[in-house]
Amino acid sequence: MTVPNGRRLAATDDIGVTSAEQWRGAITAPSIAIGPGRLVVVAPHPDDEVLGLGATMAARSSRKAPDLFSGRGPGETGATDTSTHDPSDVVVCVSDGAASHPGEVAPEEMRGRRKAECEAGAREVGIDLRMLGLPDGGLSADAVDAALHPVLDELAPTTVAVTWSGDGHPDHHVCAESVRRWWRDARARGRGGNGDAAGDGGGDGDGGGDGDGDGDVTLLEFPVWMWHWASPGDADVPWERLRRVAADDRAFDHKRRALAAHASQLEPQSSAPDATVILPPAVVERFFLGAEWVFA
Repeated sequence: MTVPNGRRLAATDDIGVTSAEQWRGAITAPSIAIGPGRLVVVAPHPDDEVLGLGATMAARSSRKAPDLFSGRGPGETGATDTSTHDPSDVVVCVSDGAASHPGEVAPEEMRGRRKAECEAGAREVGIDLRMLGLPDGGLSADAVDAALHPVLDELAPTTVAVTWSGDGHPDHHVCAESVRRWWRDARARGRGGNGDAAGDGGGDGDGGGDGDGDGDVTLLEFPVWMWHWASPGDADVPWERLRRVAADDRAFDHKRRALAAHASQLEPQSSAPDATVILPPAVVERFFLGAEWVFA
């Protein structure tokens, strides 16, 4: 399988190419509003949903259930306002995340850690969670389609968001392509919306983030590792389709706390001097650029 920009990601060191400060000074895009109805965020691994759209999910949860975050401390669960007719948003986590620290933490142990982390992060941003539990580190198109498509059919999202196909990570690519196949099938059944959101490999596509009418499904893709290997104006990034999703400081506070729940990705998991830290501080800060970002 050829992964768009896979070589770019593989060739980038742990710190990355462009700092958060540099991105803040350079990144700009038209704004987009994710409409009412159910947003389903498809995350290849536990934490991708928080990195990409954590503040957006928190802001939407606060609007849908105004008492959700009021009068409670970080991580505590509030009561949902069942009078709303807007269905709750859902994260669908595809893999179990067990392969994040090979040789340092046994997969069965990491599987349990990451499940608990994903559940805690979901509570912090106030959304529902489905975990498909597919093996991490080698997702196949057939396996993802078989597990994911029935769930998307059941959830019937108005908007579905997934990692960008051109992000450089094979699991991100496989999940994006799977969601696109489901979306095209939904369009054939009368539920499609915004054109081919990212094209093959995230480069071509005819864009447009808003659906055309009742029953439409809008497809969005959010970058994760792109922020690590790319630079402003990078020719391998479809900047013309980048859109800015606004969120306030409170929503970003919830995002930061939700990300903190994923401690296995933020801290060494063994005493080895070269123990892996997947998301060191310089990487984390790229997900706090004053807004969140999608390709539409």
